[in-house]
Amino acid sequence: MISNMKKANFLDWNNNILINSLKKIDLNIILVLILDTLFYLLSGYIVLFWLQRVQSNIANFNLPQNIVSMGYERAQELVSEVRTFYYLIIASFILLLIAIIFLASILKGIIWAKTIKSKISFNLISKFLVLNLIWMGFWFVIILLISLFVQQQSVPMFMLITIILGLFFTNTIYTIFMKNPSLKAIPKAIKLNISKIHLFLLPYTIILLLIFIIVKLNNLFTFRYSAILYGLIVVTYAALVRYYTSTLVQAIK
Repeated sequence: MISNMKKANFLDWNNNILINSLKKIDLNIILVLILDTLFYLLSGYIVLFWLQRVQSNIANFNLPQNIVSMGYERAQELVSEVRTFYYLIIASFILLLIAIIFLASILKGIIWAKTIKSKISFNLISKFLVLNLIWMGFWFVIILLISLFVQQQSVPMFMLITIILGLFFTNTIYTIFMKNPSLKAIPKAIKLNISKIHLFLLPYTIILLLIFIIVKLNNLFTFRYSAILYGLIVVTYAALVRYYTSTLVQAIK
């Protein structure tokens, strides 16, 4: 009997959080959807531009068919050129990541401030940039390590786990940060997520289940403008999740 009461109270508590999160939605959601769409479009364009430049440079970098016949000195020069070219690609990739983080810090900073209803200021966005350089940089390194050292057949599973963990911690970090802009948001959020994981488990399971359903529906129903419709659905769902998870974090905290 007591167990049933606890379950009922827990479900009522989650329902109240959902209702309260929906009540927070106002006309700002239009700006949120526009900025979120702009972020993904610009990020995609930047990545495509970088890939095209890298492919073009690789195509122009001609290696001789018979390296042995070149002689020792010319071979050494060629090795040096290849090494320099390799370092340039790495440097350009790092610049690409910094550009995406910078873009995210501006657009996502405004998005989260509007969601949490925090005052937007240069100080907030600049601190959010520092936070993202640390936090997003950490996840980029994790993804890179997975790509380099995990067996190919296991990469999708590790990537999925990484995305879920990133979503789990990031929403909490951003919510706490927007209320009190400080790097202390990172350890506070990690501690909160771990110590209160039993309160996060059901909501995030439902969130991930709905994402799975959206992806499956997109795969089943394709038509001329399905990609645009799917993109709008994903961006709208992300906005709703942002409202809900921020309300959830504040209620737990």
